[in-house]
Amino acid sequence: MTNEYVAILAQSLVARGSLASVVREAKARADAVDPIVLEIDSCKRVEIDWHGDPDTVVARVQQQGSPAPGKRGRPKLGVTSKEVTLLPRHWEWLATQRGGASVTLRRLVDAAMKNATEEERISMKQNQLYNLLNLFADAPGFEEAARSMYRNSRVGFENAIADWSADVRDLLLEKFDEIAAIHQGQDSEEDE
Repeated sequence: MTNEYVAILAQSLVARGSLASVVREAKARADAVDPIVLEIDSCKRVEIDWHGDPDTVVARVQQQGSPAPGKRGRPKLGVTSKEVTLLPRHWEWLATQRGGASVTLRRLVDAAMKNATEEERISMKQNQLYNLLNLFADAPGFEEAARSMYRNSRVGFENAIADWSADVRDLLLEKFDEIAAIHQGQDSEEDE
């Protein structure tokens, strides 16, 4: 499945689609445009250097996703090295596990993610929606939209964002409905 992205500028949705198409569409609007780009599923921001023509920007974005030559590890998998602080007894236990500390920690995290409780999944989706919603913090209705999201009130959420642009409303409601589906026990994660 290909990730889908959005570009947002001045509280309006500029583009939606693949990363390359979002870059091209944003650049087509105006060369000096510097929108915020998010991956829709996670609502994580994608840093883009907008300098240059559309082909240059797209090439740079695609190169960012490619592994650097000669880099150790598993760059194609997106493996990054970060610090983990554990007590000595945790390190001792990890040392006895098949595959070592890294493999064991990845297995434990994967198991925890797969077996996340309904409350954990709701919290994760709410945080994602709040990251997206926060781009519109100056818009009228923002605070009520945030409160309604945490109350799982679709009516309140819709009313709070009623005056926002239609494409932004649709995107926010799409993310809101993912949370509502978990509340109703209809989310796709349980179906897997």
